[in-house]
Amino acid sequence: MRFVTVLGVVGLLLLGLAGVGYPEYNYQQQTPAAPAAGVKQQIQTAATHSGFAAGGQSLAYVQQHLGHALNCIEGKGGRNFNAAWGHVCEGQGNGILNDLRGVSGGAAVRPLVEHADGLAVTGVKTRDLATARAAAAGVSALLKVAAEYLK
Repeated sequence: MRFVTVLGVVGLLLLGLAGVGYPEYNYQQQTPAAPAAGVKQQIQTAATHSGFAAGGQSLAYVQQHLGHALNCIEGKGGRNFNAAWGHVCEGQGNGILNDLRGVSGGAAVRPLVEHADGLAVTGVKTRDLATARAAAAGVSALLKVAAEYLK
């Protein structure tokens, strides 16, 4: 009789533990998060700051605002991210290049954003004001085209 009681207790424990590992399934259809709005917001912010940079009159000003755009493009984990420039896209997403992966149409505009990234890097590294301003204008134009195709 004692064996049957122990066997019953062990059986109940096993049945109880079996349910612990499996959360209750939610039968409602899950709607995926729509990151497109965040990507568009980051693109608009980066385009705005690269536009500021394109109109700048000093190399420091141009590079600061172009750095803002670069940080938006790459996000905190980006190869060229520099916290000293400030992260004006903080809270908007994880960087345009990162967030494009989850957006419908993101693959189509990725090359544009990659080119904008390269131009931004050129602009923040140059010592020539005209080169930095031209790079900033290019970044702004490429990002504006990218935003149009995400609509």
